[in-house]
Amino acid sequence: MRVRLLLALVLGAALVALGQTNNLTTNVRSLSLRECVDLALSRNLDLQIEHLTTDIAGYSLSGAYGVYSPIFSVRAQHTYIDQPGSYDPKKSGPDFPYQLDDDTITSGLSGRLPTGFSYDLSTSITKENAKTDFSQSPDVARPFPGGIRDTNNSYANAQLTMQQHLLKDFWIDADREQISIRRKDLKISQQALRFQIMKTVLAVELGYTDLTAAREDVRVQELALKLREQLVRETKRRVEVGDLPPLDADQAETQLQNTITALAAARDLLATQQNGLKSLLTDNFSEWVDLDLVAADPLLAIPPAVNRSESFLNALKNRPDLVEARLAVEKSGVVVRFRKNQLFPNLDLVGQYGGLGIDPSLGTAVNHAYSFLNPEYFYGVVLSLPLDNATERNTYRASKANRQIADLQLKKAEQDVLVQVADFVIRVQSRFTQIGSTHQARVYAESALSAEQKKLQNGLSTSFFVLQLQETLTAARTAEIQAMADYNKILAQLAFADGTILERHHLGLAVK
Repeated sequence: MRVRLLLALVLGAALVALGQTNNLTTNVRSLSLRECVDLALSRNLDLQIEHLTTDIAGYSLSGAYGVYSPIFSVRAQHTYIDQPGSYDPKKSGPDFPYQLDDDTITSGLSGRLPTGFSYDLSTSITKENAKTDFSQSPDVARPFPGGIRDTNNSYANAQLTMQQHLLKDFWIDADREQISIRRKDLKISQQALRFQIMKTVLAVELGYTDLTAAREDVRVQELALKLREQLVRETKRRVEVGDLPPLDADQAETQLQNTITALAAARDLLATQQNGLKSLLTDNFSEWVDLDLVAADPLLAIPPAVNRSESFLNALKNRPDLVEARLAVEKSGVVVRFRKNQLFPNLDLVGQYGGLGIDPSLGTAVNHAYSFLNPEYFYGVVLSLPLDNATERNTYRASKANRQIADLQLKKAEQDVLVQVADFVIRVQSRFTQIGSTHQARVYAESALSAEQKKLQNGLSTSFFVLQLQETLTAARTAEIQAMADYNKILAQLAFADGTILERHHLGLAVK
């Protein structure tokens, strides 16, 4: 028995010494809750991902406006034809061979406006040079030196083509629908970022509270270990002098071993809570893995000041997920508006105006074209409609049904949030009451243990009763710590549920 008792004392001392050695060799970092929140906002990986997702939504919206960017095009082309002589049975004479050089430059500027108006401004300049061989017909070739006729001509034209939708695609079309949808997507992404920030702040506060509670639990178990070691030494002394039976020593040693086991489990939990909080505060866990995080802020129990009606109003106004749901309703409304527009027939105004220039001199041809000396134009109205518009009619009905689904999803989301807020409001008062009762239980347990220890010293009690009261005190201390932690966590969860957790930490977030 003495050997077992000695081994237990040595093992307990070794564990305590190991913990102290680790504390001495590990880099200790003390952080307040605000410091933890600031670190998470700057280095949390989930937030970095959400920031990039919001950036992508902004790029998509900016890119959607590209459909209204004018398109400029230019083309230069040289064409050469060497046409041999041939005979056309429908003509009286042969077709003489010729060589044709053709140089053409075309350019254009086209685009669309958000009113359903489209335009296309185009120009073309062509210079032709032909050499025709009449040498096979002396009578025809006589006027031309060497029988070769060398001719050239130039062509130029400029024209503007326009089209304006009057019914279908007038007040909204596929491009404007996409722009409106992407604008909503950007706002949804911004709210998702805000929601992720709220979730990250909540996770940090809960993790910080759990870390504080875990460290306090380690302290409670260390205090329990000291009580057990003191009792083992006292029991051992009294067994040796015959004041207590050997059974009491065995019981004290058993409780000592149980406390050593509980202390090891508490330290494991503390390490786990540290790792969980570290993962929220950094994007490089390997730099933090050997840090011993110490919570600088103690657990406090501030009396609750909650108002369910006010929390309801805050939640409906501030919760980003509810704002997202409302934006989803607006987004489905854009689709309904577009699908309704597609039920109308196509009624378009069309027109074109241009000028043509033809002259052997290229400059003269261009001048005639751009001065509209020889104008050409048309204008009119184009009407087209399907005889059976079944596809568009049913697509429109489906979009309205999707809008109703979005409305119902918003209503359900609001109801779920209000239920969540109501539950947390109830729990706040309940958890605060538990703080008072667990505190009193701990005070009474300390008084009872102190009295029983005095009775044991005076020979009026046994170690069995002292062990029971020590166990009761340890449980009371643990319960008080847990009640404090639960209360603070419920307050944080309520602030998250009603959308005021950023204000709780004095954080401002402007969403453009």
